[in-house]
Amino acid sequence: RHLNLPPSMTTPSICTRSIAAAVAISLAGYFAPMVFAQTTATTIPVGFITKTVPAAVDAANPGSAVISVPLYATAAFTSAVASVDGATQFTMSSAAWTVGQFAAATTPYLVRIKTGLRAGLFFAISANTANQLTVIPTPSVPTLVGVLSVNDSCEILPANTLGSVFGNAITPPTLAGGLNVTAADNVYLFNGTSWVAYYYSSSSSFWKQSGNTDRSNTIVYPDDLVFISRKSTAGPAAVTLMGTVPSTLEQSEIPSGSSAFSNRFPVDLTLAGLGLQGIPGWVAGATAASADNVYLFNGTAWVKYYYSNAVGSAWWKQSGNTDRGTTPIPAGTGVFIVRAGSTALLSQALPYTP
Repeated sequence: RHLNLPPSMTTPSICTRSIAAAVAISLAGYFAPMVFAQTTATTIPVGFITKTVPAAVDAANPGSAVISVPLYATAAFTSAVASVDGATQFTMSSAAWTVGQFAAATTPYLVRIKTGLRAGLFFAISANTANQLTVIPTPSVPTLVGVLSVNDSCEILPANTLGSVFGNAITPPTLAGGLNVTAADNVYLFNGTSWVAYYYSSSSSFWKQSGNTDRSNTIVYPDDLVFISRKSTAGPAAVTLMGTVPSTLEQSEIPSGSSAFSNRFPVDLTLAGLGLQGIPGWVAGATAASADNVYLFNGTAWVKYYYSNAVGSAWWKQSGNTDRGTTPIPAGTGVFIVRAGSTALLSQALPYTP
């Protein structure tokens, strides 16, 4: 199977760069609010995660790191579903919005389901009336009918974007800009087929992909894994991710083929704890070649794992016969997945008490 690595990386067997990526969860910003929330059910914990992207050794050896954004922006509106009006539309109770309020390209919004059958799923909003939302369906959830029910709770929140996560003309970028993609630090998002490079243009003061279009409002979805290639040799870059802590279970779409998937919680998980082996259609095998594969970036290389179905060793393996299920998936990171099965939903219970 082909692993479509970011263009700046080589295959795991020949990658030799050394980096030191650090993850820090604020005790004051995360654990303290979590304790407080146990005694006041109306308070949603707020915190931050800091990821460090190492500096380049030289022009031929950029620093590299993977980042995900498991924290949400503060909700702009929360209410219950009043009616499901079609495959992509539903009405919310007590709404009195401005038409198009949540559909502006300059400020993209998501709607997140908080209770009910599909709690934890989110959709990008494409249009809204005074009380009705139109969302963009996904391969595993092509229709809201049978997914949403009257009285399910939903929240509308600003989406994380390249500009809000990595800086913009108002908030100085945390990564080095440049006149072109070759000179600047690169941020890669996986589009389902390949990794797409973005960079902060020092001449235009916004994020670009190619040409001169402003891509600052490109959404970084909660389940996205971002690959960063730092070209600058001027020291490491600290990327701070801020927001509210997930307070319900999370559900994520795991497509057939390749995907870059995040750890959706602001705490460390393990490979076994991620739960991929339990989704419908996940292929276990006696060898990596006969199984679905999961790749972890260890700071220097993408390392391949697979779930074994061998008698007496039904666990995650890398090579040999050692159980690798306890391999950590740190907060603010994730995995790259290559699988043969059809698109499925992964449901993950909260790994902490809200």
